[in-house]
This record gives sequence, structure tokens and C-alpha cells, in this order.
Amino acid sequence: MLELVLTDESVTPRVELLDGPRVRLTMSASENLSHGIEFCRAELSEAVETALSLLHNDEAAPGRVFVRDAQGSQVITTTDPCTTYGSQAIVRS
Repeated sequence: MLELVLTDESVTPRVELLDGPRVRLTMSASENLSHGIEFCRAELSEAVETALSLLHNDEAAPGRVFVRDAQGSQVITTTDPCTTYGSQAIVRS
């Protein structure tokens, strides 16, 4: 999952690799999104590649399924497909 955190503070765009796997890009709300992504392009690319590797190769990150309500505005449940369907629930190439 890729999270975009916009803050009112004037911050330098930064990338974090979190559990899940989640990649979080934090940047100032007043900054142009494309400039923020360009500023930390290498770090963002590396974090996304690492997150995908954790999910597909190392199996170190649980997969998550987000189910939204009919309007798509609220997440009504999250489940781990490996718990529900077994360890073969995540398709790996």
C-alpha cells in the first residue's frame, strides 16, 4: 500500500517503509505533488521495490484485503487472506 501524508507544515518530502508492507510518502500540502515525488524518486522507488519483495518473495509481510462500503467511502473490514484462505491465498510469480 502506498500512503500519501499531506501536512500543513513545511517539510522536506520523505519516504518511509513500514510494516504491512506500506510505503509512506510525507510532504507539505502546499508543495506540488510531482515536485515532491521527483525530489525523493530514488527513495520511493527503492521502498516500493523492497515492499513488493517482502510481499512476494520473503513472505514477511501479511497481505490485506480492504472491503469498502457501497459508496466506497469507508473501510468496513480488513482481513488477512492467509488466515481466511490458507498460505496459498497470495499468488506469486
